[in-house]
Amino acid sequence: MIQYRVTKYDPNYRDASGAFKRNEWIAHSQIGDTFDDGLLTVGDYLTAENAYVQAAVSFLSESGVNSLAIDSLENAHSYDCSALILANGHDCSLLEIADITRLVLRDSIWCKLVGDSAFLHFGWDYYMYIGVPAECPIATLAATESGLFVESFDSPHLTH
Repeated sequence: MIQYRVTKYDPNYRDASGAFKRNEWIAHSQIGDTFDDGLLTVGDYLTAENAYVQAAVSFLSESGVNSLAIDSLENAHSYDCSALILANGHDCSLLEIADITRLVLRDSIWCKLVGDSAFLHFGWDYYMYIGVPAECPIATLAATESGLFVESFDSPHLTH
């Protein structure tokens, strides 16, 4: 399995231990706050969120993965969406994965999306981890062109 870490964080701003050293936004709730790059607007937030959602779907699609199942669902705010089935074990289409990715990025829910040959995991502070059965050069290029950084990286959310 090929594993990637996809983030909005430029690796040039990491220290020797891998810690990110710039003051950047890390959550939807920070819209209106000011950071090293300036004020986080709704538009700036949505641009980043849309890039993450597109990256998730593109990596899965390019590698031939059409669905993943919800695992380890946390729905602390009892988020209700009649258009989505939010239940552990539910097999999600790529369209549902896009919607779930958006909900996780907005801190409405948290979960892992898993399959036999792929996964989509989310970490704190807007980190996304993707595992797919094959390299994805087209998705990698598209994510990079959208302003994201794609690195070879093992997900810290894998259970061994």
